[in-house]
Amino acid sequence: MSNRIFLHVDINSYFATLLQQETPSLRGKPVGVLKEAGRGCVIAASKEAKQFGVKTGCRAKDAKLLCPHIQFIPANFDMYLSATRQLRDLFLDLSPDIQIFSLDEAFLEFTALKNIYPSAYIFGQLVQKRIKETLGEWVTCNVGIAQTKILAKLTSEVSPKNSITEVTEDNKSLLLSTVNFADVCGVGYRLEKKLLELGVRHPYQINFLSQADLEKHFGPFWSVQLQKIAQGEDPHFLVHQRDTPHMKSVSRSITGFKLARTEAAVQQVIYNLCAEVMYKTRKMNLAGRHVGISLTGTSSPSSIFPDSNLSNQDTTIVQDGWNRRTHRQAYWSSHKTSQQYIQHTQELYSILYDEMASHRPEQFPVIRFRVSLSLLKPITQIPQVLWEEWWKKEQVEQACDEISKKYGLFTVRSGRLHAPDLIRPEVTGFFGDQSYYFD
Repeated sequence: MSNRIFLHVDINSYFATLLQQETPSLRGKPVGVLKEAGRGCVIAASKEAKQFGVKTGCRAKDAKLLCPHIQFIPANFDMYLSATRQLRDLFLDLSPDIQIFSLDEAFLEFTALKNIYPSAYIFGQLVQKRIKETLGEWVTCNVGIAQTKILAKLTSEVSPKNSITEVTEDNKSLLLSTVNFADVCGVGYRLEKKLLELGVRHPYQINFLSQADLEKHFGPFWSVQLQKIAQGEDPHFLVHQRDTPHMKSVSRSITGFKLARTEAAVQQVIYNLCAEVMYKTRKMNLAGRHVGISLTGTSSPSSIFPDSNLSNQDTTIVQDGWNRRTHRQAYWSSHKTSQQYIQHTQELYSILYDEMASHRPEQFPVIRFRVSLSLLKPITQIPQVLWEEWWKKEQVEQACDEISKKYGLFTVRSGRLHAPDLIRPEVTGFFGDQSYYFD
């Protein structure tokens, strides 16, 4: 075990707590956060709602059965990202070495601060105090302290709310033998299921399996990672941080809670996603050449698009991309590599829709959209465009970018985007693109 000391800071019920901080009338009451009004899935629950068994991913109607007086509130992603940026600045003010791990959690290394603070525990108390001063009195957090990130994270996640817990050599084995693999970062559902088939529910149990058995069931890579977790050592995803010079691709997907039943509605969503992808790409001073698009929807579009030439077969294979159509689902996708680097929203949209999606063999009501731009390069490394018309568009894009940076994306937007149906950016999960969110 090393002599390094890490703190894992995890804000309690982040999405719901921030909404309660902003709206005092919600404090102390069970709150379920929905992605947007009208959605049927709870993406976060307040501490009070969790006491009734409401969990992330719970259907709203099931949450209502568990907790009849729960209040459903739409998420405010702009507020969440703003709060995380404030936390990042706060953590940098406290420690020279931090890692923003996800929207609501971070690692702070205490090693270099040993001569400044009497103990890591006292430093943890300071962190809790400063978070309340920064985000508000209702915001609480767990702090886990350990010599490895995995142990600090594990103990903060299973400890009581608003607590500070330290892992030592005396209690490390107890933690690893009682925590479930479902709480271990990096262990997904499939891996957990394989472990359960072997009767392994807790990390410490891995110590009783032979190397040969581990490799047989999990392969050479995961057998080593599981052994590290069982010993409280950091696995690869907590040791090796992404060191690529820039993002390789930018994508945006959305699953609607209502079908896009007309081609005009499909066009609007595609343009909306293109605008977000292009803004994000430009903000990182990048441009790309490879574009991709996929549409998923219902399999019975003939009643919606009566002019479409659809067969009555359950399955159809086409040349452009591929399309699988059953009685329940229709799917189409395609991709293309452009000769020129794409830097404007209209350029991306023209390729994705005008050249690709508008020529798809079947038109069907769409529920899920995905667009992507890859083969990214820094703008300084690509050939400069000399067309006068292109530079006029570039001046418009730059002006819109400046307004968006100051007031938020879509403050100024194309007439293609109607306000009631506008799809705004979402921020969830891990920050694979911190250069976009924080630079």
